[in-house]
Amino acid sequence: MYPTVLTIHSWLRWATLFLAVAATLNAFRRDTDVSQRMPGRHWDSLFMMALDFQVLFGLLLYFGLSPFTREALNDLGAALSNPGLRFWAIEHIGMMVAAVALVRAGRVLALTATTASARRTRRALFFTLTTLVILGGIPWPGLENGRPLWRSF
Repeated sequence: MYPTVLTIHSWLRWATLFLAVAATLNAFRRDTDVSQRMPGRHWDSLFMMALDFQVLFGLLLYFGLSPFTREALNDLGAALSNPGLRFWAIEHIGMMVAAVALVRAGRVLALTATTASARRTRRALFFTLTTLVILGGIPWPGLENGRPLWRSF
């Protein structure tokens, strides 16, 4: 079960990243009338949905399937002194939880904006921050905790 969930989580990363970039670029589109629906709001929804699925699979790994987090959670003190375990136990999940909070906050703040300019600015700012946080939390190849770009079953 672990390899399957890990592979899905790894592949879903690419859909999430694509939608993050698409929603972020879309957030910079001109928004002229706050009484109208946000332009390209479907990109926002798809991005949030992909991120939700990514988090779901990540939580399955974190709280049950991953031997790395299981080891880290058994002795959190030792995990904090080990950079590899600390990344998986604290840094990776912390950044991804921050990404979920940022994208949700940006969407809510955009929906409650009173001007089109404020709506566009809030979406653009929060979606850009979310995308950067996601990029920073990915275990890129070549880093100490790097993982392959494409994982197979």
